[in-house]
Amino acid sequence: MEFRITDGRGNSLAEAVSVTPVHTEGGVEIFALQSKTRRERIRLEWEEKMLDHYSVWHPTCGRNRGLPQWFHEQKTGACYYCGAPVLAAVRADGTVRCAVALADAVTQTELSYYVDDFTGQGNVVFTAELRNTGADYATQLRIDRREISLSRTLGDVWRWWAGTYQPAAALPEDAFAPLYSSWYNFHQTPEQGALTADLKLAAELGFKTVILDDGWQIEGAGTKDYRKSGDWRAAPDKFPDFGGFVRDVHALGQKLILWFSVPFVGYETEAYRRFKDKLLTETDGYIYAGTMDIRYPVVRRYLTDTYARYTAEYGIDGLKLDFIDSFRDSAENPAFCEGMDVSTVTEAADLLLRETVQAVTAVKPDFLFEYRQNYVGPAILRYANMLRVCDCAFDPVTNRIGAVDLRMMTENIAVHSDMLLWRPDEIAENCALQLLNILFAVPQISVRLADLPETQLRLLKAHLRYREANRRVLLRERIEASHPETGYSAVWADCAEEDRRVTVLYAERACTLCGRNEDVWNAAGGGDTVLLNPSHNENRYTVYDCFCEEQRQFTSSDAAVAVNVPPGGYVNIAPVK
Repeated sequence: MEFRITDGRGNSLAEAVSVTPVHTEGGVEIFALQSKTRRERIRLEWEEKMLDHYSVWHPTCGRNRGLPQWFHEQKTGACYYCGAPVLAAVRADGTVRCAVALADAVTQTELSYYVDDFTGQGNVVFTAELRNTGADYATQLRIDRREISLSRTLGDVWRWWAGTYQPAAALPEDAFAPLYSSWYNFHQTPEQGALTADLKLAAELGFKTVILDDGWQIEGAGTKDYRKSGDWRAAPDKFPDFGGFVRDVHALGQKLILWFSVPFVGYETEAYRRFKDKLLTETDGYIYAGTMDIRYPVVRRYLTDTYARYTAEYGIDGLKLDFIDSFRDSAENPAFCEGMDVSTVTEAADLLLRETVQAVTAVKPDFLFEYRQNYVGPAILRYANMLRVCDCAFDPVTNRIGAVDLRMMTENIAVHSDMLLWRPDEIAENCALQLLNILFAVPQISVRLADLPETQLRLLKAHLRYREANRRVLLRERIEASHPETGYSAVWADCAEEDRRVTVLYAERACTLCGRNEDVWNAAGGGDTVLLNPSHNENRYTVYDCFCEEQRQFTSSDAAVAVNVPPGGYVNIAPVK
């Protein structure tokens, strides 16, 4: 295999940077990349035949999965705080044509793909570019050409990374519990009495975890920014008895996770005045806050002491650590100076997160840590056990795509949806479609339960009961998905121990039965669902509506059965013994 190695400006680095094969097995090749001197850029480029390519996947692609031409590459940037260094070209049947990954998930890298229509050679081009590598730099490049599913391919990449990036945070079962969030329903105006009343309803429905989001620290009206964040004292007009609030949450059988905008000290805080000479940046407009320079141990200690204090004094159960991706190395950052103990912000971020885990788990070992897209790489996720889809309020398709992407590329972490949001006068079937689009993620809900009609409350209770009964197959087993290029037209998961499968049809009308007990959900709207039974097994078909209430039942051994499954409902297929 031939690599073109340059400095990114067309100058060859073939004499200075080596790329040598170290392992080849079953369609997977691993190459060692080494450079003996510091490099601003190292760019590897190689060609693959333009055969059987249909779409491109990478961790931050979202809905853009196209095959671009040479003047507009499909790129995925990755570093410690954003993305992960993996990119795959996918066939029309959803199997992988070629997947590339780098072992180094900390250094700033960029993987890209384009169709070389300019030279007429009939090839596509992959590139791997690394920035600002140090002396004696070494990493590995993994190229996988096995004809297996995207989910299996990404799972193997994650396990390859896992040998280097061992988790520092345990994975409590509570990380998989249905979660109530105060964000979309209260925004920056949560109030102890109203929130506690809503949480009583949440407990009755089956919510076991609560996130108290932004606003709990802001006295008075919300500001839509972070000018009042950084002192981290509960606002007395909103939470006159914060300790009592935590006790009430625990009395309801719920865990409490507290939100912090980790990097920011707002202009109107004591913390800003204290640390204004220890900032990376100051940002007006949307932020109105400084970003703290965590290369100073005194800054990191302020943050970790704050988290430890809330854990020890109030008994909170978790942290929602927001905006970690604002800790970035940049040419505009202040130079390394006296009082700092590490030279780069990346090193300091790793230290901060490690010290945070140590500080709070010393008080409460089964602590919960929620992160969100796009900090999704194996290096940073060592310090998380909950990973949420990035903000996409009221957008079920984006929520589904984000959840499936995260489920496929991670293991041993609880993947959560972004918070679901709907109006009280929405029909139950449409609320069910939001829930079904994130069936393979932990649901986060952010609607005012006290305002919901009885039909929506009944729907939520039924779906949470179903999720808890099927938690293992939905959240613990590896999922598979069809047609990545469409945003996943169907998703399913198998549990061998339970001899069971759950499938959701998002844009498909037909499903081949697995021969075991199976639920097939209709998230594609009205019309018949066609169930293919090529073995002519005799099955019992039980149809349920969106409230998980039985509608009818029949048996058949036909090779194809058309079933009218209500929108948002499902059919259970059970082999007749």
